[in-house]
Amino acid sequence: MARRLYETVGKGRTVAVVGDGSGRNSRALTAAGLTVVAVEDEKPYTQLPFAARELDGALSTHAYLHGTAAKIRSGIAELARVLRPEAPAFLTFGSIQDVRYGFGDQLDAHTFAPGEGAEIGVPHAYFDRDALLDVLRPLEIVCAEEVAVDAIVGKWAHLSDEPPGKVHWFVEVRKGR
Repeated sequence: MARRLYETVGKGRTVAVVGDGSGRNSRALTAAGLTVVAVEDEKPYTQLPFAARELDGALSTHAYLHGTAAKIRSGIAELARVLRPEAPAFLTFGSIQDVRYGFGDQLDAHTFAPGEGAEIGVPHAYFDRDALLDVLRPLEIVCAEEVAVDAIVGKWAHLSDEPPGKVHWFVEVRKGR
């Protein structure tokens, strides 16, 4: 997804990495010639530190997996606010096909907070296609693909003792004119 962002916006453009985590995507995008503003995991994606229409693009591989559906909806509206017209964003969301769907404390219809493990108490929202398209309504959807990620995502994101069967939505969106 980071590579696709770079290929879409090109060198010298300003992009945000929302939920920067370990910084691996920020480092790769910076090395590719982009100006990267990292939004750390502790900062809310519902209050991005940018002016309206400031960003040429955005990437988030994990931030929008966490939170209730309402919070994620608010976060997508905020992302739409800060993107320039035609700017792309590459985002990851939870899928109801994920093996972890339905486990933990239920916070809303499709949000669960694990009761154990490394992410105890952290809300995880899961979407079917219709709910995902609804959440993304402030942006134009280029593609939304449900992907089994066990072979893609390494131990840096999922612990080795977690069960296989993780499924995410990989999404490309654009800010409308």
